[in-house]
Amino acid sequence: MSQGSIYRAPFRYNQPADVGATSFSTPSTLNSPLPIRYSTAEILGITCAYPVSTALQPRKPSNASLSQSSTSSASSKRPIEVVDLLSSDDEDDEPITPKRVRTSGPAVAPTLYATPALQSHTSQPSVARFHAIEVPIKRPYAVVPKTPAAIAQRQQFEKNLRELKGPKVSVVNEFDESSPSIDFYFVQESILGPGVEHVTEDFMVGCDCYKENGRNIGCEYLYCECLEDSQLNDDGKRVYPYGAGRKDFRCLRNFYLESRNHIYECNKNCNCEDNCKNRNVQHGRKVELEIFKTENRGWGLRCPVALRKGDFIDTYRGEIITVEESDKRGDKRSPDEANYFMSLDKFCEPESIAKTEFIKEFPERVEEYIQKIATGESSTDMKDGEEMWENPDYIPYKYVCDGMYMGSPTRFMNHSCDPNCRLFTVSYNHSDKDLYDIAFFTLEALPAGTELTFDYKDEDDRTVITDEQARQVQKSKGYMPQKCLCGTADCRRYFFN
Repeated sequence: MSQGSIYRAPFRYNQPADVGATSFSTPSTLNSPLPIRYSTAEILGITCAYPVSTALQPRKPSNASLSQSSTSSASSKRPIEVVDLLSSDDEDDEPITPKRVRTSGPAVAPTLYATPALQSHTSQPSVARFHAIEVPIKRPYAVVPKTPAAIAQRQQFEKNLRELKGPKVSVVNEFDESSPSIDFYFVQESILGPGVEHVTEDFMVGCDCYKENGRNIGCEYLYCECLEDSQLNDDGKRVYPYGAGRKDFRCLRNFYLESRNHIYECNKNCNCEDNCKNRNVQHGRKVELEIFKTENRGWGLRCPVALRKGDFIDTYRGEIITVEESDKRGDKRSPDEANYFMSLDKFCEPESIAKTEFIKEFPERVEEYIQKIATGESSTDMKDGEEMWENPDYIPYKYVCDGMYMGSPTRFMNHSCDPNCRLFTVSYNHSDKDLYDIAFFTLEALPAGTELTFDYKDEDDRTVITDEQARQVQKSKGYMPQKCLCGTADCRRYFFN
């Protein structure tokens, strides 16, 4: 086998499940001090319905299986455990079926990520049954910086990473010895710039739920003040955004995942305790992350563990500045320069709306507005072929999060027109409509090593932007829209900045 080849083995879930986890020897090119565990699902590039759990530890191989293993010296061969994970206590789970991996770039063969343990972060207990198959694999080659400047930059960036609390965040480059910019540093919380302040906590209202309700059945089934501003679900009820079952503990529920509803979590004035199931984002990141160099889209972000649908990744952080300050910074930055502004505009209303929408929403004000247009007091504009009128309910947003020079690992997430993550806004103080957290959750179950992506436009419109439209924008605004490189079937081809 050449070093660059990947062999595919048949998917054999019907094999006997009492073999245990067996160690196999691999060529000496896989030189590493630690063994690596790969699930068959990861090797074959498919997703299992049941995630790999930290509680699922393989049994030691029997003497018979040990006698069948390679007798070559440890200096030339390296043990790798290849295991299939089948849970014996999940009779109610969906059948395990192969699923095509969603990618944010051109279709390529699945890459095997050499991480010490490809495991899910979920800690729910389970009993696992294993069987093993021997599959030759390729270990990705991580380029180690060698020049003094590259070594210094990598060391400084890794030092910056260590400032983060919680599970490990690492950096990997499989193409060259470069590292992300050391001008960027990581912060645990967003920094408030001049002119930015929270609403006083004197107006922060907490719930009076019993402690055991928040911890167990959830006071959503009784009454919780923290759900007062939440959206109603299909049954006309207000429920907590997160699941509390064994399989979906702390996962964002489908009712939220399929919408863009704002999330209200319990706060420090609530009667419930820290283990209330309506406290999730406020406890911070709970999964390992890896910043890695992509082939054609700069740096990206992936997770070395399997993720469930609805898992919380991390928040988007940076310097919170006023809209006026963001305009000044935007004027100084080149149109070709990466833009890390995130507007905190969840509760704002647009300055203008379509004429048809205006007539529907404000029929009693149509004549008045026509008079204002005639006298020049108001004006109209055109957008996407529709006449736009001024919105009587216009509410401007105040703040912008600038992640250019400070922030979190999510700053390295790339765009995809068909993403596997989505951002949601999260509040703890119902009275503060201008400042809140921006949190990322997975839209589907993801195998370990999958790149995490989200839609920079955060909208469902999938209209393709043609080259001619892009050139028209260049003529009218003086810059060429950014070319999209996500490579998905739903790619819009360009960004309109």
